[in-house]
Amino acid sequence: MPSYKNHILFSIIMIFPFFPDVYYLSLAVIGASVVDLDTSFRYRNLIIMALAGGILTLILPLFQITPFTGILLMSIALFFFVAQHRGFVHSVPGTVLAAVCLALFVISFQNILMNLTPDLRVSFLLTSLILGIIVLNRGLLILYTLLVTVGIFLTPLTSFNFFYVATALFVGSLSHLVLDLFTGSGVKLFDPISKHRYGKMTGLLIIAIWLVSVAVLYIYPGENYLSLNYILTTFPQLTAFNPIKIID
Repeated sequence: MPSYKNHILFSIIMIFPFFPDVYYLSLAVIGASVVDLDTSFRYRNLIIMALAGGILTLILPLFQITPFTGILLMSIALFFFVAQHRGFVHSVPGTVLAAVCLALFVISFQNILMNLTPDLRVSFLLTSLILGIIVLNRGLLILYTLLVTVGIFLTPLTSFNFFYVATALFVGSLSHLVLDLFTGSGVKLFDPISKHRYGKMTGLLIIAIWLVSVAVLYIYPGENYLSLNYILTTFPQLTAFNPIKIID
């Protein structure tokens, strides 16, 4: 089985050509790590997640803010607690669901922070650190905190929208599945739709598709060829989409 550090490193490699930005790289690292929260030795993280969600649920109404953010965080913790290891979470549908739920949390938490601080970098940093505390192993947390803090404050401000956040989290989670495809047991990529286990050939196919995507982005004309900005230019409604406004 690939080591925890290998999962983190591979997630950075997969996301970097699309988001050469520290904030979104940190989200990809979270996505790669969150997939294994369904294991018993990560229950400590789930307890921290549930407690953080409970605190937010109690505190936010005091400031006339909907407790949705806290309730969502507790729901995510419950979802991973009842999940079977190497089951639904280790599948494409599972990673999509996890990425969307985490993206909803990130967007809602960012909305709260941006009302409290005018500095966008501060809100980015706090969001990354909160996610790191509740998701990452303690051995990686200090290095993660240092790199994210330095990176966010030394790099230019990034675009921020639900599409970017969900994509970064999903690619990070998908990178975890890709590495697991090279293990002996393989992965039920489409559980619960199909119980078929996929292995190395599927992993190589996904990597080939990723390489082609990187090549296409690299030769795509324009100053944003290394990002997904051209998609938002083609579909500008994606930039304005904010599911939190609909929920609120």
